[in-house]
Amino acid sequence: MANNDQPVKTAGVAKALPDKPKYFTEISIPEIIKIPSQKPNIEQLVEVLVEPEIMSMRLVDTPCLKSYEGEMLSGKKLILELKLKEKIVYVADEVSQPVHAAHYEEVMRSVFIIVPKYIDNFSIDTLLKAGKVRVSPYIEDIYAEQKDNRTIFKNITLFIDVTFTCTN
Repeated sequence: MANNDQPVKTAGVAKALPDKPKYFTEISIPEIIKIPSQKPNIEQLVEVLVEPEIMSMRLVDTPCLKSYEGEMLSGKKLILELKLKEKIVYVADEVSQPVHAAHYEEVMRSVFIIVPKYIDNFSIDTLLKAGKVRVSPYIEDIYAEQKDNRTIFKNITLFIDVTFTCTN
């Protein structure tokens, strides 16, 4: 049975988000995870640590029109492959109550951000090839709840910001 008397600590949540983001997306990643079979049962969930990492990015062409969501498509989307490195810390359901940790790495594909075709007369393709595109993932929130002695529900909310460096 889940013990929810104590709040679950979190690590990795951003202290601040970009002030005036121009090109960004927000996503929520809900997941039900199981403690690996070689680990003991959970008595109490203690902490969830998350670190996002951009694995790759590429541009794709899109039509220039209004999407079904009402967003104007510019003709370009940046597609990101994102890895979440996660660590779940818990007190084991054993007499000695040792603290254990379970590690997870989840790769999320198809995170899309609409970007313009040009920034300051430079094509986005040129800026990407020149390494002038910076993608910064921020964790807005981590929610975790112990469902039973082997199962945890968690939800990670990410804000992903894209900035460009243009030089003449």
